[in-house]
Amino acid sequence: MDPLSLAIAGALAAGVATGAGESTGAALPALVRRIRERFADRSNDPESQVQLSVALDEEFTRDPAFRQECQALWDQSANEGVANSFHGQAKNVVQARDIHGGFTIQ
Repeated sequence: MDPLSLAIAGALAAGVATGAGESTGAALPALVRRIRERFADRSNDPESQVQLSVALDEEFTRDPAFRQECQALWDQSANEGVANSFHGQAKNVVQARDIHGGFTIQ
């Protein structure tokens, strides 16, 4: 399986695209849009992370240019900002990218 298809499917399943325009710039929402456009005319939309990774893997094999486009957007999104995702219970959760100076939780 293509590592890119696994990474994208995992990120979408984890919900990193939620609010991504605010947290990661424009590349991740553009990637999500591009993938939705690619699968829009299909009656069987991938519903699970596994189904999406398999569908992406098949598309990447069929259309290497689409894979290159997705790879470029994926790489760009990694350099644009922070995409945090937290699931579970905790008293305090801090998700940050750059902290300059002191940091205290009480």
